[in-house]
Amino acid sequence: MANLYALALIPTRLFLRLQSLLYWGLVYGTACITGLLLFIRFTWRAFRNPSRIFQWTVRQEPPACLRDVRLGKHGFLWGRSSSLRFHYVTQGDNKRTLMLFLHGFPENWYSWRHQLGEFSEQYHTVALDLRGCGDSDAPSELDDYTLEKLLYDIRDTIDELGHTSCVLVGHDWGGMLAWHFALERPDMVQRLIIMNAPHPAAWLDAVLRRPTQLLRSGHACFFQLPLLPEIALSLEDFKLLRNLLCGARLGIRNRDRRLTEAQLEGYLYRLSQPGGLTPPLNYYRAFLSDHLYKHEDAGVTTMLIWGEEDSILVEGTSGGIRPYIRGPVVVHTIPKCSHWVQEDQPETVNKLIWDFLQDKDALSPILPQHRRESVALVKVTNGGPAGHHL
Repeated sequence: MANLYALALIPTRLFLRLQSLLYWGLVYGTACITGLLLFIRFTWRAFRNPSRIFQWTVRQEPPACLRDVRLGKHGFLWGRSSSLRFHYVTQGDNKRTLMLFLHGFPENWYSWRHQLGEFSEQYHTVALDLRGCGDSDAPSELDDYTLEKLLYDIRDTIDELGHTSCVLVGHDWGGMLAWHFALERPDMVQRLIIMNAPHPAAWLDAVLRRPTQLLRSGHACFFQLPLLPEIALSLEDFKLLRNLLCGARLGIRNRDRRLTEAQLEGYLYRLSQPGGLTPPLNYYRAFLSDHLYKHEDAGVTTMLIWGEEDSILVEGTSGGIRPYIRGPVVVHTIPKCSHWVQEDQPETVNKLIWDFLQDKDALSPILPQHRRESVALVKVTNGGPAGHHL
């Protein structure tokens, strides 16, 4: 009987193995293509101006924007599970409900400057520097950035701040962590707000359905390679990072909200330090593994906000959360908005968050038997939000 059972499992195991091989083949194939394109680009630039391309500056002092007391009070906490020290910026009464903000790459707590004060009258707002980022401790080993350890960081932060649960808000990699934390510890998440970060399984499904779309996330694949990403990102005084945040194709679209040079330095300061790029890049290197893509359903009340002109993540992943939500959910897309949604359109984002928290959104309760067909989708137009159900 046991032998028959083992034989019956062979097709499933072969399918999973083939799927894994296909996935990693796509990842490293895309990494090589991206690396080759960058090599050609920098070779051409070196030919035209060899003295400039290999120059970068280590920033000696943190810029004034990171010390602006109007943005909040700076503090540190110790992670019980990791014994690491974490930096955060906070506003509001700590007796109120915690609203915890998790940033992405290549940002830090400063990316939430437009939200910290906005919600501080009704919430205890906290923008955390994730491990390896900003002024938080930055262990150097790849094993220090496994999903399990990163989720323990979030749990420890909530505990150390004196709370048992929170409204969890995440963008980019912070959004991916927020998805996973809500899946693992729904008891500690009152509401979940995700910005430009697909459900982990939706990301994989989109890539496997349309492998060419992986090229849109070529940077994530390129970061799997050792050492080369650190060198490429440093060239021409971190020109690739500048383009990522401020470039015409990838950067913030809203002219009134484009980063000034001083604000950009708020992100480059820590990354420019010796070894400063490796810890945040280790998120990509440790995150893109098979265990990341569990097809689990999120049961927490959720809102997804998506910048419609995101040129970084693969197409179709915003709508692709539908099969993975069993709790109430609403999806908002913001036209003429980049990947950096909370900095690009902060007024719109803040209004959407308020509406969600105050139950002004038409949330769709997705019943177990219908959760793969029903989702509330809200399209933000020039005239304001208008909802319809798919």
